[in-house]
Amino acid sequence: MDEKLKDKNLDENLDNVHKNKTWFSATKNALNGIIHAFKTERNLRIDYLIGALVFFISLFFDFTKVELICLVITIGFVIFAEMINSVVEYVVNLITTEYNLDAKAAKDIAAGGVLIASTISVIVAYLLFIDKLKVASTELLHAVLSTRSHITVVILFVVVLLVAILKGIFTKRGERNYVKSFPSARVMISFALATYLLVITESLLVGGVAFVLSVMVSSMKRENDKTTMIQVVLSAALGILVVLALYQLTKLTPHVANWTFKLW
Repeated sequence: MDEKLKDKNLDENLDNVHKNKTWFSATKNALNGIIHAFKTERNLRIDYLIGALVFFISLFFDFTKVELICLVITIGFVIFAEMINSVVEYVVNLITTEYNLDAKAAKDIAAGGVLIASTISVIVAYLLFIDKLKVASTELLHAVLSTRSHITVVILFVVVLLVAILKGIFTKRGERNYVKSFPSARVMISFALATYLLVITESLLVGGVAFVLSVMVSSMKRENDKTTMIQVVLSAALGILVVLALYQLTKLTPHVANWTFKLW
């Protein structure tokens, strides 16, 4: 009797795994899949972030409905391709854990599909944004070139020098892996340049995009080098403070106290 009950429960569980009885259960499982992929796949998180950033930027341009539809479909196409690539990797890893040429080919083909989708998305974005960015980039380039060009070099020099000094202080004695020690050079430089762009352009859009890219750099730094959040935040703060301090010390315009930002 107990064995029959166990077999019945097993059949019911297998039935629940293999098919969805209602639309709500299907939707629930689909959402679980999206959330699981977002949590476990770094490349997919990057695709989501880039897609959201591109869509947000598109709101500041005069796109037609057809152009927006093309943009949304392209973003969705890239995310879909990345999820299919993840599915192929899961299935291949489930089938075999040993090196196999067919398994390698399956993963490579799936990755190739992602590459094709990403290439198409870049082409579509180029065709959609190129004309509209010409006017905006002219104003941005003028703002950058109208400032003292050597300030960028000075910022980079000060950041690198500060990184070298602080790494020498905080690196433990006998440890030679300076990459993981505080502070992070790439995080400091990325946030310093983002702050520099925000100050000289006085544009919330340009500065916002620069800071989002800096956050992406910080995220990759954390995942690749297992850096703590505190180190990343402090490195970013140091990069920002270096730029603000240089502007105040050299008395360059615009002064922090007199900032008036514009949307573009």
